Amino acid sequence: MNPQEARLLAIIGHELFLAAQGTPLGHRMSNPRPGDLVLEITDFGRGWDPNRIGRLVRIEGRPPDQRHVVAPLHDPELRLAWEHAEFIALPNKQAAEWLTGDLEPAPERYRPLTEYLMQDARDRIELTFVEIEALLGGVHLPPSARNPRLAQWWENDYAQDPARAWMMAGYLVEAVDISGERVRFRAQAPK
Repeated sequence: MNPQEARLLAIIGHELFLAAQGTPLGHRMSNPRPGDLVLEITDFGRGWDPNRIGRLVRIEGRPPDQRHVVAPLHDPELRLAWEHAEFIALPNKQAAEWLTGDLEPAPERYRPLTEYLMQDARDRIELTFVEIEALLGGVHLPPSARNPRLAQWWENDYAQDPARAWMMAGYLVEAVDISGERVRFRAQAPK
């Protein structure tokens, strides 16, 4: 998508958000999720920057200091971190499907973890690596999950299969103790 096409999409998306405030669509637009098409609206009326619209890749940190990592539409290989910015999600599917939040499914291997987290539904859930492996039917986590130099395996990055499993259940990794083989998930929004 070129910058002019991105600008037109941004304008239409912003107008839709203004018209949808106070509705289920407006609420969903106000709560972007990894994988969503997002638009940064902090200073929307002040000129145009094509980096302001893209795909939300992952969420890092905790509120109020969260960083949202975005791949701009005009340059999808680029990764930009948005901090202290207000942004909205733009519907990119049929409205009914988008409102339910159906995303690309978690990989089959990690689906039991997604289902467990969704059923448990506590604000914070701590699991050992052995407990996660038991949930996965005895399948071992890859060596990178236990390597302190590869802690990015536990990042809240929607592009990674394991992260998609917990993020689809509405959780983020809050803390990981690789040497102690424990991970704590927290709900993205209070349950």
